[in-house]
Amino acid sequence: MERVAWGKYNKTIRYPPILSFMLSHLLKGLATAVLFWLVNRYRQTTIDLLKLEAAALYLKGVQGARQGVLAALLLWLAIFIFALGVVMLHFALFMGLYLFAGSLTVVACALAGLGAVYVIVVALVVRRLLSESSWIKIFKADRLVAELAGK
Repeated sequence: MERVAWGKYNKTIRYPPILSFMLSHLLKGLATAVLFWLVNRYRQTTIDLLKLEAAALYLKGVQGARQGVLAALLLWLAIFIFALGVVMLHFALFMGLYLFAGSLTVVACALAGLGAVYVIVVALVVRRLLSESSWIKIFKADRLVAELAGK
């Protein structure tokens, strides 16, 4: 119902029920059409933004992979240079020891002793790095367990 002012008279306009029904469905249909239009309009924009975001994340992943490969190559280069330095140092040490002592027996004993020290040191380092307690401390799992146990 709608009130319309006509001068000093106020009249109420009554719509027939079928017209009221049609008008309400027309408004609902219009609202639905506007909603679909808005969704279709912004759907492509949203898809484009998601594609752009995915491309940015992909590029960051590629960059991370590249940095990982470079780090691995530099690590291998450092290991190679270190190994070469160890070999050169020992060669010089044993050549000097042979020239100073004049005996291959002394050089062989020194070589065996130094080799034993290397094996023991490497075994201790590997044992420490591969122990379960080290991994728990590295990844802070002990804090997580303590936090969960406290709750």
